[in-house]
Amino acid sequence: MAAVRHEGDTDSKAGDGGRGAGAQGPYQVVARRFRPKRFEELVGQEAVVRSLGGALQSGRVPHAFLFAGSRGVGKTTSARILARALNCERGVGTQPCGVCATCLSILAGTNPDVVEIDAASHNLVDDVRELCDRVGVASMGSRYKVYILDEVHMLTRNAFNAFLKTLEEPPRNVVFVLATTELHKVPETVRSRCQVVLFRRIDEHDVVARLRELCGKEGVEVADAVLEEIALACRGGMRDAESALERLLPLARASTGPFDVAQWRSLTQRVGLDRAVDVVEALVAGNAAAALRFADEAVGSGVDEREALGELLDVLRAALLTRIDGAETTLVAMSGALRERVVALAAKLEPSRLDAMLQAGLLGRERIRRTDDRRLVLELALVRMAEAGRLATLGELVVALESGVALPTVSPAGAAAAAPQRSAVPTAAPTGAVAVPGLAHAAPTTASLHARFVAKVRTEKPMIASTAQECDLDGPDERGCVRIALRSDRRLHVDRLASPEVIALFRTVLAQLTGREIVVEVVPGAGGGANQDGPAAQMPPATAATPPGERVTRVRERFDGVIEPPAGS
Repeated sequence: MAAVRHEGDTDSKAGDGGRGAGAQGPYQVVARRFRPKRFEELVGQEAVVRSLGGALQSGRVPHAFLFAGSRGVGKTTSARILARALNCERGVGTQPCGVCATCLSILAGTNPDVVEIDAASHNLVDDVRELCDRVGVASMGSRYKVYILDEVHMLTRNAFNAFLKTLEEPPRNVVFVLATTELHKVPETVRSRCQVVLFRRIDEHDVVARLRELCGKEGVEVADAVLEEIALACRGGMRDAESALERLLPLARASTGPFDVAQWRSLTQRVGLDRAVDVVEALVAGNAAAALRFADEAVGSGVDEREALGELLDVLRAALLTRIDGAETTLVAMSGALRERVVALAAKLEPSRLDAMLQAGLLGRERIRRTDDRRLVLELALVRMAEAGRLATLGELVVALESGVALPTVSPAGAAAAAPQRSAVPTAAPTGAVAVPGLAHAAPTTASLHARFVAKVRTEKPMIASTAQECDLDGPDERGCVRIALRSDRRLHVDRLASPEVIALFRTVLAQLTGREIVVEVVPGAGGGANQDGPAAQMPPATAATPPGERVTRVRERFDGVIEPPAGS
């Protein structure tokens, strides 16, 4: 199996700090030049450092590790530090010296006993068999042979199976470090043979602090607002943040003052957090027209539609975290006037509406990936975000149709002025309600009481709902009496309506729906006799003279059966 070696990871010796090519070697990007070389230099992975440090200090180093986490959080870097910690000439420990021959060769990627393999391109059975054959060869002088397999989840199923025996029982001086961004794709048989180490996404505050440190080392001045936008955009990946910083370094060096947000946005064609807050404020006010003008502006400026929607979602996420965790939350990296605007925005919204807007935006981002007309999807997503939380859900509409009453919902300030063309809502409907056509002005009727009665019984006792559905209601009258007549002649419903427990349930439900004391009176109907909150004995039993129901008749005809008279008749 061919190994992929990483060279040039040592600190640059060039007089210009690695900024230009020349006699000292080619230019190295920030992510490689300032790659952490000791465990304590890792950013935002304190739990990982404690776990690996404890194993090294105790001398109990597993023969196989599985490093799992999103991209750019330090998995491969940690594997290289681990390789130096195991092979440093000072001995196994958490502090590799970095100056001995072994450490320098590992840093330079020239040590034959530390092998890095790209499992994405070497993922077949033959590749794994070649690796297994090489594992048994003695080391070339290092204490441990370390094999680092990057993106190990890309191995085929047969390749994983061919690797299992070697992974479980390698030679004594061999350590495997498997790295993956998709842990769920690694078979359980492989996970069970490794010590799994989980790398978390790096906190935005840690990203900003690291970028500020790198700017100091590079001798450039960059506004904090730029670093905050980079931290939000990289979504927990330090390598992405360092690549973004690399992009602005030439302009920052040429700038006479601090590299500001305007220069950053012109370079990256991003919307910007302050503009995104403007748009979100318009969406919250229900101003879909302003959102559509923003879409036209973004597309005309060359901003990627998906990224534009992502910046709006960043603002909404910050508002949701602020709304739930409080104005002083540390979960949001924004600061200054921008943070104050987000706090004010969050105070106007309920979490349910923020959730609806976020869901509409996320759906739009997913659809943009799968369509050619990206602008249309962006516009539709913005309109839906403006309407999110103001439209009734399907379940609320069903309840409203059954009950015949106006449906309360979220009605943002200024929405009526922003959409005067909404003639579907009758003017007589109460403020903050969505009227169901044909039902909004209807006074409570027996039919609407029956629908709410059935729905309430279904909630309280689902098995009794079919009986409630077969009951006709009349009332309540001035005495609070509701008459119930059974339409069905099925013995099941007759027996239930004769039960004191069922009558008590119906009386309780009706009292809750009408807001008054209720007396239930069962009157003769198509299905039986009558009682008034009385015992089941007052309900006449069904007799043999009762004709069979439709279902019984169909079964009798299908099987040529005979209906026997009841015992004792």
